[in-house]
Amino acid sequence: MTRNRGWGDLIICATVDNSKLTLDIDNNRITADDFKLKYETELALCQNVEADINGLRQVLDQLTLCRSDLETELESLQEEVCSLRKNHEEEVKSLKKNKPNGDVSVEVSSAPGPDLKKVLEDLRREYEAIIESNRSEVVQWYECKKEEMHREACNSSKEEEDCKNKLADLKSKMQTLGIELQAQIDLRDTLQNSLAETECRYSKNLAEIQEKISCVEKQLGELRTEIESQNQEYKHLLDVKSHLEQEIHTYRCLLEGVHHDIAGENSATSGGGVARVSHMPTSSSGSHGCLKRVTLIDCEGK
Repeated sequence: MTRNRGWGDLIICATVDNSKLTLDIDNNRITADDFKLKYETELALCQNVEADINGLRQVLDQLTLCRSDLETELESLQEEVCSLRKNHEEEVKSLKKNKPNGDVSVEVSSAPGPDLKKVLEDLRREYEAIIESNRSEVVQWYECKKEEMHREACNSSKEEEDCKNKLADLKSKMQTLGIELQAQIDLRDTLQNSLAETECRYSKNLAEIQEKISCVEKQLGELRTEIESQNQEYKHLLDVKSHLEQEIHTYRCLLEGVHHDIAGENSATSGGGVARVSHMPTSSSGSHGCLKRVTLIDCEGK
């Protein structure tokens, strides 16, 4: 019984340890899921930042294309100015060739036209200033974003590395706990098998003992019946004994009376009589005996 209780305590302890290991595994799984969710969040943030960087690169490319278009337009305007200047010179030359040899001189006073070169230069400087301002702002914003994303990427990389290390530790702990859990399960199975064998063995022993007890109880019943039968027989014998003692007492009394009668007969014989003794059978409570009857016979009358 003590051994069974010990096995039961071991099974209870193994069950408690198994529950603790299962709880630890669940907690580690929840922690791993949290780290996985955090990793996925950081990864999504990193992807968003990379998408923003790609968008800024597209904006920078568009600004570069715009600058190229403006430069192309400026070159075309410069070519147009050169062409106009060349045409003007050719027209002046043709007018000089067509001028007559007379002393006729025609003076045309006209207001001087706008200096196209200066206008174009001013326009060019204005566009270049705007482009440079936009470019510097974009470059500065790009550098700030790049630095910020670099810091976030470094932090994300560090956190990702920490998460990977923690995840590796959790996997190692989970494997260790899994091995311990399997060992506890094997121990529990072994203890359960041993307990089953012990219960089977003790059940057989208990069945044998129960069978022996049944046999002994049967023998005790037979012995009790025999004792009761002997008691009844003993009581019957006691009754017979009491009746016999009573009859013996009666016979003793009768014998004493016979002795008195014989003494009287002897005295009567001296007077001429003869005493005759006869036996009378009697029965009392199943016992058989006889009573003596003494008859006095007158010898003289004979």
